[in-house]
Amino acid sequence: MSSSELKAPDALRKAQKMAHLLDSAIGIPFTKIRFGLDSILGLVPGLGDLVGVALSAHIIRLAAQVGAPLSLRITMIRNAIFDFLIGLIPFIGDISDIFYKANRKNIRLLESWWINTHHEQISKQAAGHLAEWQKSTEPGKYD
Repeated sequence: MSSSELKAPDALRKAQKMAHLLDSAIGIPFTKIRFGLDSILGLVPGLGDLVGVALSAHIIRLAAQVGAPLSLRITMIRNAIFDFLIGLIPFIGDISDIFYKANRKNIRLLESWWINTHHEQISKQAAGHLAEWQKSTEPGKYD
């Protein structure tokens, strides 16, 4: 990989890892259900939800470091606030934390924005890799 190749910024990768930890790091055996630290924190009345929304805010700060526009960050904030408010409802909030994954949703939004923003560079880079691969597989190259 050359130094001029486009790659995901560190802040985006950190946000992806954090969202996974918060929303889907733990799987329930024999099901497709996954949950994370946010669901566990939410079991602690009030305080757990505050810690969860603070961690969600950190993901939004990482989005700002990546250069995400304000409109995208506002959508991410809305998702985090919705998750926080639902989490405050006893029992219903605890169950909803397993199924409504605001952090994963926010990461999908951030990833889509980043890919769309860098689409031209990604396409050029992919075309270059494809051309290199085609050259290396030409007949007679290894005869």
